[in-house]
Amino acid sequence: MNEAHLFVIPMSAPLLDESLIDASPRRTIFECLEDPQASAVLPSIKSILSELQKLTTSPNSHIEDITRLVRLDQTISLQVLRIANSAYYAPPEPVADVEAALLYIGLSTLRNAVMATRCMESTCHIPQTVFDWKEFWIHAAGVGHITMDLATRLRAPTVPAESYYLMGQFHDIGKVVLAVLMPEEFGDIYQRAAQQGAPLAALEVETLGVEHGLLGAWYMEKQLIPLPIREAVRFHHSGMMEEKTHFLHAALVRLADHLAHAAGLGQSGNYAPLGDPFRSAEWEWYITHCDLTRPEERSLRATVTRQVEKTSLLVRDYIA
Repeated sequence: MNEAHLFVIPMSAPLLDESLIDASPRRTIFECLEDPQASAVLPSIKSILSELQKLTTSPNSHIEDITRLVRLDQTISLQVLRIANSAYYAPPEPVADVEAALLYIGLSTLRNAVMATRCMESTCHIPQTVFDWKEFWIHAAGVGHITMDLATRLRAPTVPAESYYLMGQFHDIGKVVLAVLMPEEFGDIYQRAAQQGAPLAALEVETLGVEHGLLGAWYMEKQLIPLPIREAVRFHHSGMMEEKTHFLHAALVRLADHLAHAAGLGQSGNYAPLGDPFRSAEWEWYITHCDLTRPEERSLRATVTRQVEKTSLLVRDYIA
């Protein structure tokens, strides 16, 4: 493996060939989804997940090797130092060395930080006139962290912690798919959402016959993302609480999304009023699935609120 390119992962893609959009005004989102050329221009997440997996989970990876690789990328090096010195970690003395910073924040935080950065890079070619993509990825990273944190309190987590993070991180990836494949329709839907304060999923179904959860699941299937992650993305707007694994995962993501919106953690284009997350059906569901026997969980609402506040500080340092 070429060490110099471990952290220089090409995530950006050229804009979609105009012929795919303009040649046939009646082209549906389903036809765009099945067009090989259309799917080829969507940003790839498979490569970054693969490289991060090799880097941070290989039995041959030592902190010295990882430090050397991180130092090859100035952007990531500065990001690691910024996170280690953030209010989230609040070190007693400034951390000035990359290796010390990595020891301080841990490999999981490194993976999540790099992923958030590369994801933001993948949408830098999309016009910002309708949608602030930086705020979008701040929100996505926040939902990823909150989902992972919520999952630690479940009586019976069904997938690794990293999978819960990915469910949250990519819950709205269908919006990226829509922005790339059908930019005019995307702009119209999101402008209407902002003006009317209407639920996005409802406007998407009204205009396209499909909402972004299904688009995201399609994209993730093409990227060979595991089924539990993409099914959580598919159903995160379904509102169903059935005792099936994919609905339980989706409910967890919905709660994390609700908490992130309530905390003002980024903006995903959803301006519909959501109310108090602690009065939601998802919160009631969550309480019934939590291990509440530990003393520190007796004040669960306060615990979750504090963690969301800390997550907000951390994520803002991810994407500064």
